[in-house]
Amino acid sequence: MMTFISFGKTRRSLLLLCLLVLVVALSACEWSDLLDGDDDSDENDNTPPAAETNIPGLSLAVSGRGFDATRTALRDAIADRANLSVRTEVDHQANANQANLSLRPTTVLFIRDSNRERALLTADARVALDLPLRVLVYRDSDDDTGVAFTNAAYLDARYDLDDVENATLDGVDDDLEAVVSAAANADLDIRASAAGIAEGEGIRTVASDDDFNTVVNRLANAIDSRDALTRVDTIDFQDTGTGIGPSRLFIFGNPRVGTPLMRSNQTVGIDLPQKMLVVQASDGAVRIYYNDPGFIADRHDIDDRDDEVDTIAELLADIADEAAGSSVRVSEDSTPD
Repeated sequence: MMTFISFGKTRRSLLLLCLLVLVVALSACEWSDLLDGDDDSDENDNTPPAAETNIPGLSLAVSGRGFDATRTALRDAIADRANLSVRTEVDHQANANQANLSLRPTTVLFIRDSNRERALLTADARVALDLPLRVLVYRDSDDDTGVAFTNAAYLDARYDLDDVENATLDGVDDDLEAVVSAAANADLDIRASAAGIAEGEGIRTVASDDDFNTVVNRLANAIDSRDALTRVDTIDFQDTGTGIGPSRLFIFGNPRVGTPLMRSNQTVGIDLPQKMLVVQASDGAVRIYYNDPGFIADRHDIDDRDDEVDTIAELLADIADEAAGSSVRVSEDSTPD
């Protein structure tokens, strides 16, 4: 018996077979994504292994625990010290995911130490740009967990803290080293010096002829009116009992702009989100201070995100100008009266 083959039927069979192969391939990809978790790949991911980190003024321990366990242990270690408390916690990875971007686990905790903060602020109001004290927890490309903090040497180099007793700066380091070591279950691996950091370096200053409350209200509106920005926290540092005058810190950011910086080096997460500080000096002069994004990028060896850095710099300049009002004088690295 002769068998006849229908070419039309064969084409349909081949088509069905191809579709089946495609479905299986797509399913395999979906299962792979579920198993592997977030896609952390990035051709510009230059974050060095935690153990090889060398950022000016950054002390770091490589944790003997995983990321989640380290972060939990860090919270517990802070809670165990009567003088410390967590003011704000920023989960950079969660913020990146909400912006449809991926980032390895990266979280920064803002830690209050009121007594030492007051001593630092009394010496130089600008130091609020690096307050509250911060600890960064992140998982690097080798799946190691780094726990890092900006050390007292950096604060001493960047601000005019000559009037601060050595015990205050030593206490800052002692407390942060203790909580980081407890969280990591390991001693510090790195105590990077602040060599090369000059007083006032990387601090942009905008002066206003208007009163403190007017400038603060305009700054709040300038931030809140921009849909892309989220205000994370606002901190009032004024303390009449210790002579700290009007001083208000705004913490805000946009993960669509900040995440690419962290994709280049996760350690920059300790300097994010952005901060803008309004201070009234003893002579009544009102100034706005903020970190120069170029300085922050240089600190963390980020040289492949010029567009993002320029975008941030332009935005911060616009916000500061709006807050200052019509009489604006812009300078860099200035010291308050």
